[in-house]
Amino acid sequence: MFVDEGVDLGDVYEILRENWWKIRYVPHRVIKDYNACYRVVYRGRVIYPPAADVLGIPLNEIWLSEKLRRFERYVLFHEVAEIVFRYLGHDVRGAHLAARVAEAIRFCRDPEWFKYFEEFPDYTVPMECLNELCRAVERGLEFRELLKVLTSCIEGYRQ
Repeated sequence: MFVDEGVDLGDVYEILRENWWKIRYVPHRVIKDYNACYRVVYRGRVIYPPAADVLGIPLNEIWLSEKLRRFERYVLFHEVAEIVFRYLGHDVRGAHLAARVAEAIRFCRDPEWFKYFEEFPDYTVPMECLNELCRAVERGLEFRELLKVLTSCIEGYRQ
């Protein structure tokens, strides 16, 4: 699947293998404030959010809460997408939101994806905003327009 700036997020497990990234499940109490996090080398650049320093994540590891095991495919898709968007120059928040859009494009028709958010809410993206984003995906909006839909909805919740 191609998204923003020609990013191909086809098989995230292949991306993990190609880059020698290790998936590590950690106790939920260790990562409960984040659910998942990473510190990796991607195309010659070390990419990580500030939380990786807080957690002490070693290079080329992606950490997931042990409680996320059954939702691994969604979480890893999000983390890999976020890494790619960071590489492309998005800041931490921008990459996170762009990754949510990429997820929506891929998973909006998957009821398990919604169960994942019901059990592990993303407090930066209200559920109603995910629903609005999925309606926009169904309308066939382009990636950049979908990102605008999501950010506008989130801003509306903050007011």
